[in-house]
Amino acid sequence: METSILKSLKPDIIVEMLEMDVAFENWKKVMETADILYQCVLHIYEERQYHKAMKLSIPHVQLERPLVYYFGLSHLMCGMAHQNQGSYEQARECIYKYAELGWMEDLEEEGMQVVEEFRFLAKTNLYAVDILSGNLKLVEEYVAFCRIILRKYYRG
Repeated sequence: METSILKSLKPDIIVEMLEMDVAFENWKKVMETADILYQCVLHIYEERQYHKAMKLSIPHVQLERPLVYYFGLSHLMCGMAHQNQGSYEQARECIYKYAELGWMEDLEEEGMQVVEEFRFLAKTNLYAVDILSGNLKLVEEYVAFCRIILRKYYRG
Protein backbone atom coordinates (compact mmCIF):
# COMPACT_ATOMS: atom_id res chain seq x y z
CA MET A 1 0.00 0.00 0.00
CA GLU A 2 1.31 3.46 -0.85
CA THR A 3 2.91 5.51 1.91
CA SER A 4 0.63 8.50 1.26
CA ILE A 5 -2.45 6.34 1.77
CA LEU A 6 -1.02 4.73 4.91
CA LYS A 7 -0.42 8.16 6.44
CA SER A 8 -4.08 9.07 6.08
CA LEU A 9 -5.38 5.90 7.76
CA LYS A 10 -6.23 5.79 11.45
CA PRO A 11 -5.63 2.44 13.18
CA ASP A 12 -8.63 2.80 15.51
CA ILE A 13 -10.99 3.34 12.57
CA ILE A 14 -9.52 0.26 10.86
CA VAL A 15 -10.17 -1.70 14.08
CA GLU A 16 -13.83 -0.65 13.93
CA MET A 17 -14.00 -1.82 10.31
CA LEU A 18 -12.41 -5.09 11.34
CA GLU A 19 -15.00 -5.58 14.07
CA MET A 20 -17.79 -5.07 11.53
CA ASP A 21 -16.21 -7.58 9.16
CA VAL A 22 -16.05 -10.12 12.00
CA ALA A 23 -19.66 -9.41 13.00
CA PHE A 24 -20.77 -10.17 9.44
CA GLU A 25 -18.47 -13.21 9.35
CA ASN A 26 -16.98 -11.95 6.11
CA TRP A 27 -13.68 -13.81 6.54
CA LYS A 28 -12.16 -12.69 3.24
CA LYS A 29 -12.82 -9.08 4.20
CA VAL A 30 -11.46 -9.73 7.71
CA MET A 31 -8.15 -10.85 6.18
CA GLU A 32 -8.04 -7.83 3.86
CA THR A 33 -8.81 -5.36 6.64
CA ALA A 34 -6.35 -7.06 9.02
CA ASP A 35 -3.65 -6.66 6.38
CA ILE A 36 -4.50 -2.97 5.99
CA LEU A 37 -4.24 -2.56 9.77
CA TYR A 38 -0.90 -4.36 9.79
CA GLN A 39 0.50 -2.24 6.94
CA CYS A 40 -0.71 0.95 8.64
CA VAL A 41 0.88 0.22 12.02
CA LEU A 42 4.03 -1.11 10.40
CA HIS A 43 4.36 2.23 8.62
CA ILE A 44 3.84 4.10 11.90
CA TYR A 45 6.39 1.90 13.68
CA GLU A 46 9.00 2.21 10.93
CA GLU A 47 8.53 5.97 10.77
CA ARG A 48 9.01 6.22 14.54
CA GLN A 49 12.13 4.07 14.39
CA TYR A 50 13.56 6.15 11.55
CA HIS A 51 12.94 9.41 13.41
CA LYS A 52 14.46 7.94 16.56
CA ALA A 53 17.57 6.76 14.69
CA MET A 54 17.97 10.15 13.00
CA LYS A 55 17.46 11.90 16.37
CA LEU A 56 14.41 13.74 15.05
CA SER A 57 11.25 14.39 16.99
CA ILE A 58 9.03 11.34 16.81
CA PRO A 59 5.75 12.03 15.00
CA HIS A 60 2.73 11.69 17.25
CA VAL A 61 -0.15 9.53 16.09
CA GLN A 62 -3.29 9.50 18.24
CA LEU A 63 -3.92 5.90 19.28
CA GLU A 64 -6.35 4.50 21.84
CA ARG A 65 -3.95 1.67 22.71
CA PRO A 66 -0.23 0.93 22.51
CA LEU A 67 1.01 0.35 18.97
CA VAL A 68 1.84 -3.29 19.75
CA TYR A 69 -1.88 -3.95 20.28
CA TYR A 70 -2.63 -3.19 16.65
CA PHE A 71 0.13 -5.52 15.43
CA GLY A 72 -1.25 -8.30 17.61
CA LEU A 73 -4.85 -7.66 16.64
CA SER A 74 -4.07 -7.73 12.93
CA HIS A 75 -2.49 -11.18 13.26
CA LEU A 76 -5.19 -12.43 15.66
CA MET A 77 -8.01 -11.46 13.30
CA CYS A 78 -6.27 -12.93 10.28
CA GLY A 79 -5.76 -16.16 12.22
CA MET A 80 -9.41 -16.19 13.27
CA ALA A 81 -10.48 -15.79 9.64
CA HIS A 82 -8.25 -18.66 8.53
CA GLN A 83 -9.53 -20.83 11.38
CA ASN A 84 -13.15 -20.13 10.45
CA GLN A 85 -12.37 -21.12 6.87
CA GLY A 86 -10.76 -24.38 7.98
CA SER A 87 -7.27 -23.23 6.95
CA TYR A 88 -5.63 -24.39 10.15
CA GLU A 89 -2.02 -24.24 9.01
CA GLN A 90 -2.39 -20.58 7.95
CA ALA A 91 -4.19 -19.86 11.25
CA ARG A 92 -1.26 -21.42 13.10
CA GLU A 93 1.19 -19.17 11.23
CA CYS A 94 -0.79 -16.11 12.32
CA ILE A 95 -0.86 -17.35 15.91
CA TYR A 96 2.93 -17.62 15.93
CA LYS A 97 3.12 -13.98 14.84
CA TYR A 98 1.11 -12.64 17.76
CA ALA A 99 2.58 -15.14 20.21
CA GLU A 100 5.79 -13.15 20.29
CA LEU A 101 5.46 -9.43 19.89
CA GLY A 102 8.32 -8.66 22.26
CA TRP A 103 10.55 -7.79 19.28
CA MET A 104 9.11 -4.28 19.28
CA GLU A 105 11.26 -1.56 20.79
CA ASP A 106 10.08 1.00 23.35
CA LEU A 107 7.16 -1.08 24.62
CA GLU A 108 6.93 0.41 28.12
CA GLU A 109 4.81 -1.22 30.82
CA GLU A 110 1.43 -1.00 29.08
CA GLY A 111 2.91 -2.40 25.87
CA MET A 112 4.49 -5.30 27.77
CA GLN A 113 1.07 -6.10 29.27
CA VAL A 114 -0.37 -6.23 25.77
CA VAL A 115 2.44 -8.56 24.69
CA GLU A 116 1.59 -10.89 27.58
CA GLU A 117 -2.13 -10.82 26.75
CA PHE A 118 -1.44 -11.80 23.15
CA ARG A 119 0.96 -14.51 24.31
CA PHE A 120 -1.87 -15.97 26.43
CA LEU A 121 -4.36 -15.72 23.54
CA ALA A 122 -1.85 -17.43 21.28
CA LYS A 123 -1.49 -20.36 23.67
CA THR A 124 -5.27 -20.71 23.93
CA ASN A 125 -5.87 -20.37 20.20
CA LEU A 126 -3.08 -22.78 19.33
CA TYR A 127 -4.87 -25.44 21.38
CA ALA A 128 -8.07 -24.72 19.47
CA VAL A 129 -6.41 -24.92 16.05
CA ASP A 130 -4.52 -28.09 16.96
CA ILE A 131 -7.68 -29.77 18.22
CA LEU A 132 -9.70 -28.63 15.21
CA SER A 133 -6.90 -30.03 13.02
CA GLY A 134 -7.61 -33.44 14.51
CA ASN A 135 -5.06 -33.65 17.31
CA LEU A 136 -7.54 -34.98 19.86
CA LYS A 137 -4.72 -36.03 22.19
CA LEU A 138 -4.58 -32.40 23.29
CA VAL A 139 -8.17 -32.28 24.58
CA GLU A 140 -7.23 -33.44 28.09
CA GLU A 141 -4.29 -31.04 28.22
CA TYR A 142 -6.54 -28.21 27.01
CA VAL A 143 -9.17 -29.00 29.66
CA ALA A 144 -6.47 -28.96 32.36
CA PHE A 145 -5.24 -25.62 31.01
CA CYS A 146 -8.79 -24.22 31.15
CA ARG A 147 -9.21 -25.43 34.74
CA ILE A 148 -6.02 -23.63 35.76
CA ILE A 149 -7.24 -20.44 34.12
CA LEU A 150 -10.65 -20.72 35.74
CA ARG A 151 -9.09 -21.23 39.18
CA LYS A 152 -6.74 -18.33 38.65
CA TYR A 153 -9.37 -15.83 37.53
CA TYR A 154 -12.52 -17.03 39.21
CA ARG A 155 -11.56 -17.81 42.75
CA GLY A 156 -14.68 -17.09 44.59
